[in-house]
Amino acid sequence: MRFVKATIGAIVIVAAGVLGLNLADRLLAAPDPQVARGGGGGQPVAVDTVAVSRARFTDSVRAVGTARARSAVDLMPEASGRITRIAFRPGADVEQGDILLELDDRAEQADLAAAEATLAEADAAFARQEQLNRSGSASDAAFQTARAAQLRARAERDRAQVALDDRQLRAPFSGIVGLTDLVEGQMLDSGTPIATLDDLEVIEVDFAVPETLLPRLAVGQGVQLRSSAWPDRVFQAQITLVDTRVDAATRSIALRAQMPNPDRALAGGMFLQVELVLDERDRPAVPETALSVEGNVQRVLVVRDDRAEWAEIRVGQEADGLVEVLQGVELGTQIIVSNLHRVQPGTAVAATPRPDRTATAAPVGADG
Repeated sequence: MRFVKATIGAIVIVAAGVLGLNLADRLLAAPDPQVARGGGGGQPVAVDTVAVSRARFTDSVRAVGTARARSAVDLMPEASGRITRIAFRPGADVEQGDILLELDDRAEQADLAAAEATLAEADAAFARQEQLNRSGSASDAAFQTARAAQLRARAERDRAQVALDDRQLRAPFSGIVGLTDLVEGQMLDSGTPIATLDDLEVIEVDFAVPETLLPRLAVGQGVQLRSSAWPDRVFQAQITLVDTRVDAATRSIALRAQMPNPDRALAGGMFLQVELVLDERDRPAVPETALSVEGNVQRVLVVRDDRAEWAEIRVGQEADGLVEVLQGVELGTQIIVSNLHRVQPGTAVAATPRPDRTATAAPVGADG
């Protein structure tokens, strides 16, 4: 008897469990009442919408570059000798032609004086021969000899002047002088670097991009530069030179960009992140979160006559939370961006427009 009761109790418990599972499945499978009533004029679903508006999309390629001054040289003396004066201060601005260094020039001064005296004698002798030649009292040979002596003396004077000038080192262009370890009184050999000179008013940046971009390259294109030394700044430059050859080893082509550098924020040799702008365009855009993708189909829910409808679109780039729309919706169309899980085609909606999100989309790399 106990066995029969236990069996009956177990059967009742199992039946109750099965009935409970079936009821739970039905409840979970039941559609949202508001969605089910969407096509029949029930309570509208409250949604937020955003109007399709224009945004800027940019094709760009990223690379790494090295900064260099527009003009940069290692300063070296033309002659050897003892330093008598260092006329510059490291880090100071100098103008073209300023004297930077002077060497002992006593011997050169004496050579110049002797050459000038010789030239004076030759000038006087030539003047006498010229007068005699006009009066017919001297031969043409004597006149030509005096003329040659004058020319040799003038050349010797010019040579002595050059040797004297080489005892001074002048700035070849305006710029800023770098560090030096020289001291006055030190002996210096010709060709020994004494300091650097850089014109930092304009900075040039050398970088390379893949050869596949060659048809899209042109002088004057915009370049954005970033440096880890200035993480909050973006420097604007322009392409000034496109190389005429492709590097056979890397299959890349070298470019040079140029930018003003009035505050001297950038210096030669700095590592820079380069972003070359290939194309900029203003196109209709929708929020990325509103986009539904099923296979090769992209679509968004739009509001028409207070009801939700699918609009199939063709998209381009994605940037800054926006998707470029190539076709499918027009400017001003209201795109549903909230309560998307409660809305389907035909659902009555109460739309609340959000402010237009017209913004400049962040650049998107093309091949970088």
